[in-house]
Amino acid sequence: MRIGFKKTIATVAAAGALVLGGGAVAQASTDRATIPDVAGSSESAALEALSDAGFTNVSVNYDRPDAIVLGTSFQAGAKVNENASILVIVGRD
Repeated sequence: MRIGFKKTIATVAAAGALVLGGGAVAQASTDRATIPDVAGSSESAALEALSDAGFTNVSVNYDRPDAIVLGTSFQAGAKVNENASILVIVGRD
């Protein structure tokens, strides 16, 4: 029983190391940028902020320039691949 338990612990430890190591490599990737906090801004200001941050694949869920931005499909502050599809979520003012 003890040998089986040790193998299980070793397997879990190895899997954890791979996951953590993979995350570190992904975070070190040069094509990642931080999602700016655009909640509360206008649609045009949000699109400009995302463009300035390096994101090129940005769309809006409701095309109404006078609407207020509620957020994006990624949480503000998240590090995301610059080619990721980002949805700007707007609501009526």
